[in-house]
Amino acid sequence: MILETILALTPADYDHLARAVQVEAATGTKDEYCVAVSILNRVNSPVFPNNVADVVYAPGQYEGFLYRRPAAKSSVIARLKNTDNLLEAYSIIGDRTSFKGQRMLPYRVVAEDPMCDRRGNFYHYHWQS
Repeated sequence: MILETILALTPADYDHLARAVQVEAATGTKDEYCVAVSILNRVNSPVFPNNVADVVYAPGQYEGFLYRRPAAKSSVIARLKNTDNLLEAYSIIGDRTSFKGQRMLPYRVVAEDPMCDRRGNFYHYHWQS
């Protein structure tokens, strides 16, 4: 299902994903792909909106947008178009839809909450506290 979602992404979807990645992921790491995949997992989930823009801009969902809403950098968009890297990220986080950042690491359950980079986020399901 994730492959179909990736292949159906529009230029506008990539723009929204890049904006979220820029404020939420560890720059230049696999964490960028994992943040993108967690957003796509939300698109595929009946619990969240069914399009990238509505997921990314849902009130209170992505803390990075509280401080800034950057223009999408073309370099980030280009990186996100690497389907193999997105699929690799999916192999790490599975269907997880949520993540927590570095300051929440003391609450990470290592056996349940994968990370894609030691400087990045850890991933969990929306129903986990």
